[in-house]
Amino acid sequence: MAGCVLLHRGLLLLLLLFHQAEPSVFVPATSANQVLLRWKRAGSYILEELFEGNLEKECYEEICVHEEAREVFEDDEATDAFWREYRGGSPCVSQPCLNNGSCQDAIRSFTCTCAPGFEGRTCALAKNKCHPERLDGCQHFCHPGQASYTCSCAQGHKLGKDRRSCAPHEQCACGVLASQHVKMPESSGLRPTGFPWQVKLTDSQGKDFCSGVIIQESFVLTTAQCSLLHRNITVKSSPARPGEAPRTARVRRAHVHLRYDAALGQNDVSLLELEQPMHCPGWGVPVCIPERDFAEQILVPGTVGVLSGWTTNSTDLDEMLTTLPVTQVDREECGQALNVTITTRTCCERGAAAAGPWVAGSVVIREHEGTWFLTGILGSSPLPQEQAATFLVTKVSRYALWFKQTMK
Repeated sequence: MAGCVLLHRGLLLLLLLFHQAEPSVFVPATSANQVLLRWKRAGSYILEELFEGNLEKECYEEICVHEEAREVFEDDEATDAFWREYRGGSPCVSQPCLNNGSCQDAIRSFTCTCAPGFEGRTCALAKNKCHPERLDGCQHFCHPGQASYTCSCAQGHKLGKDRRSCAPHEQCACGVLASQHVKMPESSGLRPTGFPWQVKLTDSQGKDFCSGVIIQESFVLTTAQCSLLHRNITVKSSPARPGEAPRTARVRRAHVHLRYDAALGQNDVSLLELEQPMHCPGWGVPVCIPERDFAEQILVPGTVGVLSGWTTNSTDLDEMLTTLPVTQVDREECGQALNVTITTRTCCERGAAAAGPWVAGSVVIREHEGTWFLTGILGSSPLPQEQAATFLVTKVSRYALWFKQTMK
């Protein structure tokens, strides 16, 4: 009997011990989840570090391909999303390649394969046409052709071996200064040693009254108004050297433009044919006449020109040539400033100061890669000279064909 009592007590003691030991063996669910979450969070952090390290190494330190990015992501959708961003999107979607060119996406860019006859980054340039933005274009004049464009040069200049560049090949090549140190003036007060193509017009009494410019050894360009002021006109060149007397040549005939309108001031140009040529270099060098497209698309836009000529002190012309930096003004602003109608053959040039009054026949010239070109000729000012910081000029390039026909 006593043994049975001891057995029962032993069983109760075991049950009690088992009950007390249970919490230390089976962790509650909330605690277990916290442990598991902590372990997963730590593991994800390690994987994330490895992932970013691989991506940095594969695709940012070096340029990767799609397969390498796929190995990092191990997921097609995530890889494609990354790839679109990595390559800068898909520029070819906007069809940037023109004229039937084919487009190939590149990293943050695109490349075009042009159809035959076209070139340029977006295949916008036809090989047979002239384009101002062409980096390998003509140095002077460009002419469209059937298969390719061709280049030509101003008077006295010759095409180089590349068939693009131009270089003087005559002693009297137009627009070339014997002293290359004569640069674009930086202020209205600068007086260069001379632009050898500029001349004065003198009447029969020996009085200077207008300005002109040599464009060929036997022809001087001036305004129609100037050429009609006197019957007997003499052209007087600037002295070749300090202390020398100026050389003179009588005008045989004044070729006034057939459509000159004195009332409106339109086509105010005239070619003075000389009795004897003004031989270069002793009598001066001709300035270059630009072709129309070259002048209006390359020579003039966004460039600084030089208004060059003589100013008057009461009734006489100054002895020294005066220059003024000028830039072209758009048509609307020009018309408002001068209250005149601007035609396709006229334009406005604006300087920082009036620096006048200027005589008619003064000219606007521009330098292009070492050669000077004539872009405009000044008529009589439509404003009082003290207000005339804006000048109405005739576009010389619009008369290039008439010059050639007249000087034949």
